[in-house]
Amino acid sequence: MTGPGSPAAVAIGQAAVAMGLPNPMEVADEILQVEVDALQEWFTVAARIRVLLWQGAERIADAIPVLAAGWSRPEPHAAIGRQREAGLAGRDIISRQVDAADEAVATLRQSRVLADSELSAAESAALGLGWIPPEDLLGWAIGHQALGPVAGIVGTLQQRLNDLLARNTDVLNVLAMTLRSDPGDPIEQLVAPRPTTAVGSMIPVDPDPRTGAVPVGATGIDADNLSRLTADLQSTDIAVLAMALGVQQGLQEAAEQGGVAQLLVYESANSTSQGRAAISVGDVTTADNVAVFAPGVSSAPVTIAQGIAGAAGIRDESQRQAPGDRTAVVAWYGYDIPLSAIGGVPQTPLATTKNLVAALDDGAARDGGALMVDDLARFRQWAPDTARFIGMGFSMGSTTVSAAAAQGAEFDDLILLGSPGASTQVETAGDYPGMSAEHVHALSYDNDPITTAETDLLAGGANIVPRFTMSDEPFGPDPANQDFGAQVIDTTSNNPDLSISVNTGAVGGFLTDALASKLAGDVGDLMIHHQESNYLSGRSLEAVAALVNGRYSEVPIKPGR
Repeated sequence: MTGPGSPAAVAIGQAAVAMGLPNPMEVADEILQVEVDALQEWFTVAARIRVLLWQGAERIADAIPVLAAGWSRPEPHAAIGRQREAGLAGRDIISRQVDAADEAVATLRQSRVLADSELSAAESAALGLGWIPPEDLLGWAIGHQALGPVAGIVGTLQQRLNDLLARNTDVLNVLAMTLRSDPGDPIEQLVAPRPTTAVGSMIPVDPDPRTGAVPVGATGIDADNLSRLTADLQSTDIAVLAMALGVQQGLQEAAEQGGVAQLLVYESANSTSQGRAAISVGDVTTADNVAVFAPGVSSAPVTIAQGIAGAAGIRDESQRQAPGDRTAVVAWYGYDIPLSAIGGVPQTPLATTKNLVAALDDGAARDGGALMVDDLARFRQWAPDTARFIGMGFSMGSTTVSAAAAQGAEFDDLILLGSPGASTQVETAGDYPGMSAEHVHALSYDNDPITTAETDLLAGGANIVPRFTMSDEPFGPDPANQDFGAQVIDTTSNNPDLSISVNTGAVGGFLTDALASKLAGDVGDLMIHHQESNYLSGRSLEAVAALVNGRYSEVPIKPGR
């Protein structure tokens, strides 16, 4: 493959778009177009300046003893000494910048090579199926019963290119943070030292004159968390810094979306944990309704900015339906979410393995639920006494929110979206302390395989290998099941179904073909229907927002499965 513009690449990109996925060629183009040589040339000049600063500082050091012999007072000696120290400090700043640039250049070069390799691998895999470019790949796949394999090729390419882009983004963010230090500052401070304030100190601020919005953190409830974030943004630990940069980006997104962004939870990442964070879109201290939203697997605080759009969408729709109510939606990334190690900060091999295995049952969700109980108690202290609190989650996040409610989290309502199970801590909707079944709501699309018993069987079977145990319901009961007793929301997926038929060519292969078609169909359904954005759009979003506002009569309800 010659690049994102080749006929094969264009056809693969078009197939991805037709399947409702982002075009992987746009990501590949972004990776391959980075001007690595220009970056390296610029920092080669900086490296020469580093040497000159060091040489100048050493010459000053050599001259001090000679000059000091003619001085009657110590002040000139000290002043010259400070000039040397300032020169060395400037050199050290440039050294950190050059080192960060060297790492960035190496990573960007490697990403270009790997991106080109992934493009070639995707083309080879598609050609291996019998497809000949520039024929429409999706049309060919449908006509040759190869939609499942093609979807797998496209999805794998998309994921691997996104991983490379995330690596580039991380290393460039580290470089950007390093470049915030000005090598000239130590010299300038010799002439006019700048006044400083304590890290995280709160300075009175006025609302935006246009919108009336108060800037990030200005209400003060998150002052301690903002102080810790500020400190972490100066860290040299890659895990700590990467998470801090991700949370900072999330706060910026939340402020743009909701006017007020509050960092309600912040605990640093490390080599064995992805850390904890929760960002509110909207002001919790004045809210009539506070929705706490937990995301699904593979989410991590370093990527919390990706979850802000969903939180903002819930808030916007809630306030559209009830303009007189004030709503805040909290994106809660408050525990080590299963599979978060895949796209999260670097961890030890043991911690990574533990995080991956955690996706096989509800153990991590139950642990996360205990943390949510404590966080919610603190949120309630900050909110008005009359505020309603709604716990909601998508996929594994719904299991976590349900576990929190089972452990005593004081929610007024529960909304479980695309749930693999309500956790093993409850058997029915009547088991939550202090909450009646009428306030437990489930929304599960019938064509979402994660919400069916097949997911439980798959995870339970996988449990045989690492833990030598097996459970029929490793994530707990299906909240959309009639026996569970929840209010089941009557909406359908916003995305169309895929009909996939696979012909394996095996002798007497009717059963084999049927099983292969079923597997390919489940993969397609998973990619299309089990998406957070699919559950937070259309009539589903309208129903969720109505529940956030407590407008129960406006929510369509149907019998459970």
